[in-house]
Amino acid sequence: MFEEAAYWTATVDGSGQTLSGGNGYTLHFPPGKLPPHDAFWSLTPTDTVGYMVDNPANRYSVGDRSALAHDADGSVDIYLQRQAPSGHEQNWLPIPPGNFKLMFRVYMPGAAILDGTYQLPRIVRAQ
Repeated sequence: MFEEAAYWTATVDGSGQTLSGGNGYTLHFPPGKLPPHDAFWSLTPTDTVGYMVDNPANRYSVGDRSALAHDADGSVDIYLQRQAPSGHEQNWLPIPPGNFKLMFRVYMPGAAILDGTYQLPRIVRAQ
């Protein structure tokens, strides 16, 4: 039931290119724009079939319970890449080496998700 959980899956970045562990990506949440919820949210990378892939950090998702660091302006950047980003390890989510997909889940989603006005940020490929 959508009132209890909302799910998004992505296999391409914001420019339509297939998500690949050969690249790094960023999700930028502007101040106050983390997913509204009454329970929790999580972001999980998987292989293209949907299985989690082992990584040396043993970190398989990030979410509202991850103690993510906020930027000075209150925004939050999540770094999706194979190696830990220097200075941003707290907001790092390791990704698989090959093509992968992202699962974004929000449990007990807030009104902006339920009414369709909330938009997840674009998945931006690092340059």
